[in-house]
Amino acid sequence: MTASEESGHAEDIEGVDALTGRRLLDELLDEAVWLDHCPFVSASFGPAPAWLRHEPVSAFQPLPAPPPGGPREPAGTPGPRRVCVSFAPEHGPNARTWARTHGYRLLAPDPGVTAWAADKISVLELFAEAGVAAPPSVIVPAAGRAAAGAYWNGRWPGAVAQRRENNLIGRGTVPVDSREELARCLAAWPDEPVRLSRRAPGMSLTVTACAGRDRTVVSAVSHQLVGLPELAASWGTHCGNQLVHPGDLPDGLYAQARRAARRVGEVLRGRGFRGMFGIDLVEEDGRLLAVEVNPRFQTVVSLVQAAERAAGLLPSLGLHLLSFLLPALPPSVPAALPPGSRRPSQLVVHAAEDTVLPGLAPTGRYRRDGRTATGPLSGACDLAELGEGETLYWAVARPGPVNAGQELALLQFGHTVAALAPRPRPGPGARAWIAAFRERADVAPPLLRLAEEPMREAGRHALELVIQRFTAPRERPPFRVPSPDALRAALDEPLPEDGTDDLCAVLDRVTREALGEATRLDHPRSFAFTPSTGNFPAVLADALASAHLSVPGAWLVGAGPTRLELTTLDWLKTLLGLPRETGGLFVSGGSVANLTALAVARDHHLGDDTSGARLYCSSQAHPSVARAAHLLGLPRTRLSVVPADHDLRLDPAEVARRVTRDRAAGLRPFAVVGTLGTTGTGAVDPLDDLVGLCAHEGLWLHVDGAHGAAAAATARGHALRAALRRADSLTVDPHKWLFQPYEIGCVLLRRPELLRATFDLERHALDTGYLDPTASRGAEVNLSDHGPQQSRGLRALKLWLSLKAFGARAFRQAIEHGMDLAEHAAALVTAHPELRLVTPPSLAVLTFRYEPADVPSGWDADAAQEEISRAVCTEGEALLLTSRVRKATVLRMCTVNPAATRDDVAYVLGLVARYGRRSLDAAEAEVRESAAPTDR
Repeated sequence: MTASEESGHAEDIEGVDALTGRRLLDELLDEAVWLDHCPFVSASFGPAPAWLRHEPVSAFQPLPAPPPGGPREPAGTPGPRRVCVSFAPEHGPNARTWARTHGYRLLAPDPGVTAWAADKISVLELFAEAGVAAPPSVIVPAAGRAAAGAYWNGRWPGAVAQRRENNLIGRGTVPVDSREELARCLAAWPDEPVRLSRRAPGMSLTVTACAGRDRTVVSAVSHQLVGLPELAASWGTHCGNQLVHPGDLPDGLYAQARRAARRVGEVLRGRGFRGMFGIDLVEEDGRLLAVEVNPRFQTVVSLVQAAERAAGLLPSLGLHLLSFLLPALPPSVPAALPPGSRRPSQLVVHAAEDTVLPGLAPTGRYRRDGRTATGPLSGACDLAELGEGETLYWAVARPGPVNAGQELALLQFGHTVAALAPRPRPGPGARAWIAAFRERADVAPPLLRLAEEPMREAGRHALELVIQRFTAPRERPPFRVPSPDALRAALDEPLPEDGTDDLCAVLDRVTREALGEATRLDHPRSFAFTPSTGNFPAVLADALASAHLSVPGAWLVGAGPTRLELTTLDWLKTLLGLPRETGGLFVSGGSVANLTALAVARDHHLGDDTSGARLYCSSQAHPSVARAAHLLGLPRTRLSVVPADHDLRLDPAEVARRVTRDRAAGLRPFAVVGTLGTTGTGAVDPLDDLVGLCAHEGLWLHVDGAHGAAAAATARGHALRAALRRADSLTVDPHKWLFQPYEIGCVLLRRPELLRATFDLERHALDTGYLDPTASRGAEVNLSDHGPQQSRGLRALKLWLSLKAFGARAFRQAIEHGMDLAEHAAALVTAHPELRLVTPPSLAVLTFRYEPADVPSGWDADAAQEEISRAVCTEGEALLLTSRVRKATVLRMCTVNPAATRDDVAYVLGLVARYGRRSLDAAEAEVRESAAPTDR
């Protein structure tokens, strides 16, 4: 205790010199993170140092999602220069969980001492040890209670009943004025001890202090506002504070308050407590009595920091940090509060009743005009910079259900808001501010809009679900095909007339019962179809494009999205080695890309007269080619399907013969479809020969490279580029071998101006002028004039963001990986005595059969392949399906997934051999059984 305090003439405020403290913290820390649901403590620290930031972590809201890529350091390895701070970590596990997950050292008081000091009953032991007087009290036990009258002291002017728990909203503190009221109170708290104290009628004060390793530093004194009816529903609820100077209080009270805080701090320090704490006192007959200790408090600290900064002292948050980081605090500096009438204050607005809060005003500085609060204004959220007629508003609660007494918001002022009295009413100006913000809180968001905090909560939750999906690709077997009845039972329900208050629960349900109830194509052991993998940046891109309602259709509506699509098209052309003059657009997938290209081919070669039209493709072409012909008005008889050659490719010589024959018959050949990577075997049609044929015959060559065109990006696929550069049109599906989520296909034309000749709005306009204002001007581009869709989503963004995130080199490596894996699989098949390679690996696709030498007569090899496939899918935790090659059933493997490994391939081939042998053994047993003699 200082000599000045013993004499009754204490300094106004005490602390560590601001410059000294800042220099020490700069040397000791790389980063300090303030953990709380509201940033007012870190914001009031003053000019923010580079090492201080805020994270919305508290017991009152879900943990924020971790940053992309995971924690900055491995979980469980906190760095000594990276710390986080919470004044109330015992209110749930979130602060400690966040610190552990992200690799920070948590600077928080010892939980045992904290609980002891915060307990309304054990704190009496603390006061006695510190030599600090408290109001007379009696403890009503939890069990074996006498009648209420046994504890009632009729000589007291009134009493206060308190529960043991440190209650944030005042429901643990109740005024009691008679035996009957005490009986009702004890009946409401039947199984816990109750502290019954004589009620002191005077003014309440709070002292802020910090317990370091070597001593206690006592900071500012504030007038505590408790149970104000304008702000709270409960008598004991904390409603705010306003700073006081020594001259504001009766003689000696200011020094008494600081003396009590120092004595309590020394006891706490001796028990191992470190950091900030507060002590609440009440005046009675010229002396102060200790009511409770708040070792878990932060609301008043932001106010106190304004006074500390004004006095040239390090703010309390910095003092808290130093109390953990140093063996002894720097020397204390006594200081005087600045003279004048400025007394910062704050009010805590509570919910008056249980209700649903539709929304809150955004945090920030506001100015009030009558009952209307305008803001947030530009500028820092700093008490020291508040102008006349302004307040700082901090949104504390989140929209949604709130309970009576729950904190909604904090209002901070540069002046006092109430008289220095025991339970004063806020002044007219403060009441007007309260009314203005309550009106803003009662304004519901527009229809079909969520308030900001529910959006944040649902967005964080959805992001967690996405990250979980990407980080656990092997979480379950890939094959999942629930029955229609099971899905109908889970998902069929009446139209919801009213919405939900728990969007996170709906996200969980739809993820679990719908999205998760499907075959997982991105599983590393999924080798069926062309298994798209997707990627995380692409998911973010789809969300951003949806949020911005991006429409790269008319330049007037979507100029930025259109330019981004054109840039992405340029990147794709560069990746595949296509000429600069090539152009096109992104569509939903290969089917629409084929349709678009063939529509242009029809118009260019046939005009409006499609009579006698003839289109050519291989029997191995994708069904979307036949579907496109149908949609273009060409009956199946006009589609000449050429049988594939021995290598399952389109035969150019046979195409030439058919063209000659058809022209002689009066038909009008106009286009040939070559395939770059057939779906069944990955076969590549002889594109160079087809280019020459089409040039000679005056036909349009369309290359369906939905799967295989991506190979042209790699060194081993460079030979494909010459033909692709001369083809009239090309289909590429980025949602296949460029690893994008569905839907994104692309159609590219050597002469892109022909797209407009087919699809330009001017060609198809009717007599309405509705879209006239969207006509392009100058260099503007309307992509809606280039394809069948008027309203188009920004599919390009997912590919753009993926290329920005990973770079083209990573895509080339991933494509090469798929081809390497297919060659490895083929080598394993060839080396296995019971497997036979049917078609060699081509564009990461191979086919094979289980075909041992020792098969019994009558063994159905085709049925065996089907049986093996079913067993692999349903029993083997992998996905491998069948196809037909040269009229035989084969097992087909596509290895494009970059996450698949050689071990995955070997595992699946091992399953094939195991289930094949099982099928063979069953067939042999059946043969033996049928051959066995029967008794007559």
